[in-house]
Amino acid sequence: MKQPNDQDSRYCTRCTRALKACLCEYIHPVINRVPLLILQHPGEVGHPKGTAALLAASLAHVEIRVGEDFREDAVLARWLAQRRCYLLWPDEQAQSLASLRASLPDDAEAPPCFVLLDGTWRKAYKMLRLNPALAALPRLSLATAEGQYLIRKKPFSTALSTLEAGYHLLSQWEGDAVRYAPLLSLFHRLNEQWLSYSTRTPESRRP
Repeated sequence: MKQPNDQDSRYCTRCTRALKACLCEYIHPVINRVPLLILQHPGEVGHPKGTAALLAASLAHVEIRVGEDFREDAVLARWLAQRRCYLLWPDEQAQSLASLRASLPDDAEAPPCFVLLDGTWRKAYKMLRLNPALAALPRLSLATAEGQYLIRKKPFSTALSTLEAGYHLLSQWEGDAVRYAPLLSLFHRLNEQWLSYSTRTPESRRP
């Protein structure tokens, strides 16, 4: 499959989706107080059902890096050196957001940053194993209901897309679901768009 890039006029350079499926009109910028670093597996770049680009396009304080091995990545090194970073990774070592909030000093000069891995669970796990600096980060889990990622197979019921994870992470941390509601609306629009494609007849799918 050909990957979209800035030189390919068939793809939107903002949401990275094909122009005929562009979702930019549904992207409403949100000023997030806690910065996000998204580490995206190369296999997810340009994936038509991917959500990392939509999350990155929606937030004011976010950076997205593409790769699998980040051991020599200067940007990641800078983030880890300058900020208190926490990895969203729900395992037995993960602490809740409430626990993290209670442990931080009231006079902290800067907010923490959150790191998200964008990829299938298999790919994300490989990224974690390849990068000792990521594996060493304190881990976080979310208090969420069943994921609503209807257009891709989920390994378990509470698995979330990157866009969903960003919404829940930021809205729960700040206690402000209204501020981040545009992220969830955008996610639902992506699902609706793909589900509408699947219900069309072959004739109606032709341009």
